[in-house]
Amino acid sequence: MAESYIVLIEDNPDDAFLASRIIGKVCTDRIIIARDGEEASELLKIMAEDETYKQIRLVLLDLKLPKVSGIEVLQGIRASAVLQGLPVVVLTSSDNDIDQERCRELDVVDYIFKPMTADRLQRVLSRDKDA
Repeated sequence: MAESYIVLIEDNPDDAFLASRIIGKVCTDRIIIARDGEEASELLKIMAEDETYKQIRLVLLDLKLPKVSGIEVLQGIRASAVLQGLPVVVLTSSDNDIDQERCRELDVVDYIFKPMTADRLQRVLSRDKDA
């Protein structure tokens, strides 16, 4: 069976560490971390080109990223004929109604508010794994 990936796009090292620990306890997926929106966009482009995107089980995406915003990364995913079906869960401290509405329009699987709890992230990961 092919290796599967969870792509974590998070610029805050503490949040990335916590999410990685939780993922490691709940899943056997390999975790790939991008630290800003530009790096995430490049990573996803490469994965689309070499077809490893087919092994992405889930994208965990922070909205407030340096260089390229999370919304822009999400728009790029949804605009891509290859990547548009990827399941994306937003991780954010933003309770901005406009951000939430835009994410719903862009068909995110879930919206997790920071500070994230282990229980909340575990439920999302477990639900996705069973789907």
